[in-house]
Amino acid sequence: MPDDTSNGGGDDRTPPFSSDGSGEDGPIGELFEALADPRSRYVLSYLESISVDVVELADVADHVVECETAAPDQSDPDRSGPDSERHRQRVAVSLHHNHLPKLDDAAVIDYDPRTKAVRYWGDDRVASCLDLFESVENA
Repeated sequence: MPDDTSNGGGDDRTPPFSSDGSGEDGPIGELFEALADPRSRYVLSYLESISVDVVELADVADHVVECETAAPDQSDPDRSGPDSERHRQRVAVSLHHNHLPKLDDAAVIDYDPRTKAVRYWGDDRVASCLDLFESVENA
């Protein structure tokens, strides 16, 4: 049976992007997976709010710690008090090994793990997704 997709035919429900094998839903699936965690959303909100293109991991970690300290969920006992530096270190490690690489894989940022530099040029998809998450959280 011939394949109609090679000559312009095919299923109109097929998304306009193709998966490169990195995620079942392609780039949009990677983006939503990366944004599922509040830390990743804190990172992107921070990057959206600053006027520089490149920022260091330490600055991003400081911002995430500020957001988490202000958040009502206090499940991590190291968030405040004398162990706040320990919490900042945990956040930095989590960002370095987990969140920033996921955002990089989703083509939202460029993260260089050697220099710990984060580059962000802005992305309409990110702004829309952040607005969506914020509206759901505030509902």
